[in-house]
Amino acid sequence: MNVAPLIAVLNARESPRSARLDRFCSLLTTELGLHPLHDDSPMQIFGQSAAPHLLLPSSGLIWGRIFDKHTNRPVSRPEELRGAHASAEGFAEHNWGNYLAFRTINGVPELLRDPSGGVPCYHALVDGAHIFVTRPELFFDLGILIAEIDWTVLAQAIAYRDWKPARTAVRGVSELLPGMAARLVSDQIETNVIWSPWKFVEQAREISDSSKAVEVVRRAGANCMSAWRGTFDRPLVEVSGGLDSSIIAALMRDDSHQPMCVTFAAAEGDPDETPYARAVADHLGSELHVLRANVEHVDLTQSAARDVPRPCARGFTQGMDRQLRELAVERGADSFFSGGGGDNVFCYLQSALPLLDRVKRTGLNGGTLATIDDLAELAQVSIFEVITRAIRSRVRSGSGLRWKPTDLLSASAARELPRPFGHPWTEAPANTPPGKRAHVRALVGVQNHLEGHDRVRFAPIISPLLSQPLVEACLQIPTWLWCEGGLNRAVARKAFADRLPKSVVERRSKGAFDGFCAQLVHRNRRLLREMLLDGVLVRRALVDAASIEGALAAADGQAVSKLLVLADVEAWVTSWSGRRAKSA
Repeated sequence: MNVAPLIAVLNARESPRSARLDRFCSLLTTELGLHPLHDDSPMQIFGQSAAPHLLLPSSGLIWGRIFDKHTNRPVSRPEELRGAHASAEGFAEHNWGNYLAFRTINGVPELLRDPSGGVPCYHALVDGAHIFVTRPELFFDLGILIAEIDWTVLAQAIAYRDWKPARTAVRGVSELLPGMAARLVSDQIETNVIWSPWKFVEQAREISDSSKAVEVVRRAGANCMSAWRGTFDRPLVEVSGGLDSSIIAALMRDDSHQPMCVTFAAAEGDPDETPYARAVADHLGSELHVLRANVEHVDLTQSAARDVPRPCARGFTQGMDRQLRELAVERGADSFFSGGGGDNVFCYLQSALPLLDRVKRTGLNGGTLATIDDLAELAQVSIFEVITRAIRSRVRSGSGLRWKPTDLLSASAARELPRPFGHPWTEAPANTPPGKRAHVRALVGVQNHLEGHDRVRFAPIISPLLSQPLVEACLQIPTWLWCEGGLNRAVARKAFADRLPKSVVERRSKGAFDGFCAQLVHRNRRLLREMLLDGVLVRRALVDAASIEGALAAADGQAVSKLLVLADVEAWVTSWSGRRAKSA
């Protein structure tokens, strides 16, 4: 994993460190070559001195990349940091980026994780000391914890693929979730929310004027990309041909920056997005590298999430990651820029919920009728079907965020499985419109897909559309504006239309890798049969052997997806079982 290793050891001032912890800290320097960047009881921080960070004299450090929210410039000196001594909430209001912030406020050590979740952060309690790391495998590879799988959390990870609680599937390891702070009080860690999406969906903040909404998104997107653009020397921009990645490429372009673009040719049976990607590159005057995913580069017995304490990878992406790494080496790239999270941030809803939101806000009027027309055009159905769907959604609507478990588990395992808990954004305030609850649910869902990518072992993956200022701007825009004119992500389309070719702005279709995945399953059918039918998931009755047999026989769209998900979980279990034997 290319994530720069950082280890922070926090323990009460009066508590001596155990011999095991002393040995662990010694290994950080002798085995990993890390340096004590901050050493002031009760907080000691180790990391690579060459990795991006900012030392805060006598009080801590910022790990990662941080920008001033008022100027959108990188903060490179301690005196430039706004809110250095403010509350945790105040700090998040003044700054944004991909960072962990370690501070000592009134003698109390505190850790803040930025809302985008761009830098991983995991926690374990060892011999009375609280250890936070960006690389969770170090707990086990350096011998201070023995890997033991929590089978209940693993089953939850299978059933609720888009729900990421603080508790992980490896016992003893938890995650400090994005937008959270952890404080050491006496010898205990106290956590609290310092940033919440619900703050920005309040009616008082709502931007219901279409022109103003477009301007706000345009400005926020341009400001965020201006900040990211100067952070890396040779970024490789992944351009699928879809709207989100095309916006990233367009905003990377200025007088001094020419984006280096890459796309993938379609596998047999998949829609060809190359013409759209080429239209973007030609529009920007950029070089476009066209790669082809290769099923031979996918090893289903290896999970890209093998160092992450929960199964969150998608095995088929190995067929792209190797190609991207090779191109990055050839071209001297130092980062991968992705449009990941665009659907989530730009409120890509495939439902009638925007109609419910508009009725709730404005009642029945001409605007409501316009939204009905927009949704009918978007879904290619009649206005009566839109109204019917809205009524059904209203009946099902509750106060919290709804997650429907997948059907990957066996009936008995699913029946006995408790719902996950521990994510601070899952309870919506009273009177939150149902469409806005779905918007926030999408933001929660994307968090579980930021790790588990092989190419991050070469260079960092940057997802600028998840930048805090842009997310805050988009949350303030009501859902019905996002489908205005019968187009999804309508506000973003209008905001950046002048920077993109018309074919991309007006594009309705979306790409897919179904054909590639089908080839992958066909090529590995015998391996999948052995892995899954003789695997630990069947032995523990988490999945049903007959169901797997049926999926192998069908090998159609849903069956292919099911087989690849379960194969990656089996590979993840194998890697952590092996780590348990080694750490023991």
